[in-house]
Amino acid sequence: MDANASKRHLYDLAKRLGVEGRSSMTKEQLVEAIDRANRRETRRARSTD
Repeated sequence: MDANASKRHLYDLAKRLGVEGRSSMTKEQLVEAIDRANRRETRRARSTD
């Protein structure tokens, strides 16, 4: 995740990943939430192989 991305870009990415509470998050919180969501999706994808 690029922590230098704009907050708007991070918000849009969080929206696509279904991150709840994104509208009230700071930029740093969005980065952390996106990282968690990406890890979760990766685990889910690997477990269905």
